[in-house]
Amino acid sequence: MQEPTHILAGVIIHRSFERVQPRALALGLTAVCAFLSHGLLDRLANATYHPPNANFHNTFWVCFHSGVLICTIIFLFVWWRRFKWGIFFAALPDLDWVFIHGQKIFHIRLPFYQKPHMHNLLHMVFDEMPPFSYLRVPNHRQNPWASLWEISLVLVMLVAIHFLTKGRPPRIPPVSAPARSESHPA
Repeated sequence: MQEPTHILAGVIIHRSFERVQPRALALGLTAVCAFLSHGLLDRLANATYHPPNANFHNTFWVCFHSGVLICTIIFLFVWWRRFKWGIFFAALPDLDWVFIHGQKIFHIRLPFYQKPHMHNLLHMVFDEMPPFSYLRVPNHRQNPWASLWEISLVLVMLVAIHFLTKGRPPRIPPVSAPARSESHPA
């Protein structure tokens, strides 16, 4: 899946464990579940538009990934401060790609990081452990229409976040009017 989907999963998981006590248990559960959610979402990514290589000559690819980038920035801006623990661990496995592609961009070689280690660990969990090993998803990674599956999932997750955070105080408290002094009556 694309990064906005992982961010939203991290927000939902973090919010779900927010009231668990002690706090260390809540953070531990959030970290483990958010990390594992990345593997599950990546397993489902076969059913979504997710070509393995960048194609800057394809108009749809450029527009879709521009939208992904914009959503990633907006979601991080809105939710990072409050749900950073869940977001960090839900997105953590994608550091594999930062290290691997960064080596190519900067013409350096890190001998210990030639393979996506975190993704390989998650693939092992979701490919070999029941009940996840029974999950079979069709491959539509090259089909632009398959982007609708991920867009739908993002919309469902946004609705879930709305209901999970409904009635909660806003992230930034409202600015109150300055108190009036008695020497300046209204």
